Amino acid sequence: MTEKYSNYAEIKSAITAARDEGYKAFNDRIANCDYATVGVRIPVLKRIAKCADLSCRDRILADFFADEEKTFETVLVAGLIASRKGDYGATREYLRRVIPLFGSWAHPDCIMPWLDWVDLDEFLADFAYLLDCDGQYEVRTYIIYMFDCLTDDKIDFVLETLGKVRYGAYYVDMGAAWLLAECLVKFYDKTLPIFTRGALPPFVHNKAIQKARESYRVPPDTKEYLNTLKRKSEKVNKR
Repeated sequence: MTEKYSNYAEIKSAITAARDEGYKAFNDRIANCDYATVGVRIPVLKRIAKCADLSCRDRILADFFADEEKTFETVLVAGLIASRKGDYGATREYLRRVIPLFGSWAHPDCIMPWLDWVDLDEFLADFAYLLDCDGQYEVRTYIIYMFDCLTDDKIDFVLETLGKVRYGAYYVDMGAAWLLAECLVKFYDKTLPIFTRGALPPFVHNKAIQKARESYRVPPDTKEYLNTLKRKSEKVNKR
């Protein structure tokens, strides 16, 4: 794929042309998206986003925002285009409009890694408001971004922030559990007190322990101990 897309119509045509009916059936089961889906594999969508002409980004995204027939794929590609390396000020404003349109866990999970070029502290400050949003994908977006914060100088911030999250939405809880599992793997001593205190909702608590115990990086004796910390839990509705 070597094309350069200078307008939104070309991007939508490229998405339609890449439709894979077999993949659509698979993706519809796992993406659990609020939008209709075309059925395009994620690597293809990433290539389409990389082929967008950034000198035309304003026009492309303006047409995307005006599109009344958004799909899982167009939202994902728009988010990727908004996140491409360039002027952070523009990227910030694009994302403030794109993120509220997220309709699947896959949107933040695929888009946030493209922001590895931005200043970490600046992004965390600019988008801290996401934690207070009602939409579960907005909250999940901030949680997924914090995977870049699993460092000695940021782990305290991560653990403190996870203590402030409003839990109860499935994809918020799952994202937090995934991040907490990584915290256990990389910063066990700092993270363990959260679990010994029972500071988290039971579902998040147990899911984080499960994911940590599935990691080959956790010693067998630690896995056995973590298993003793499991609590009674209720299922969380995905909606």
